[in-house]
Order: sequence, then C-alpha cells, then structure tokens
Amino acid sequence: MSNTGNTFPEGVSIFSRKVARSGHISYEGRPYFISKALAGRYIRLIVTNNRLIVDTAIPLHKEYQLL
Repeated sequence: MSNTGNTFPEGVSIFSRKVARSGHISYEGRPYFISKALAGRYIRLIVTNNRLIVDTAIPLHKEYQLL
C-alpha cells in the first residue's frame, strides 16, 4: 500500500500486513486481532511512538434483483 499524498508526522512508520484466516496480524512478534472479515486482505499499519493504527479501505458492490 502506498502512502502517496498522505502527510504523516515525523517518526511515523508505515507497514503492510496480510490478515491471517484467524483475523490476526503480527507486529514485532505480538499478535493483534483485527477481524476475520479481513482475512486474506492486506491492511496498512501506521505506527507512532505509542500507537498502532490499523487502516484499510474495502470497496463493496452488491446488486439485488428487485422482484
């Protein structure tokens, strides 16, 4: 994932992680539960000096036949 066009404060790090089938990711050896709904998708992690921020965008398009 690219952070093009985004402005982050100095000292912020950006990472990408793939969400496991269990809904977890790992950061610095520690597991974090994100969501099973995101299993198999890549998410962006924004890391500050005291926070781990999960950022994702999921496009959804559904159609239903109206009867």
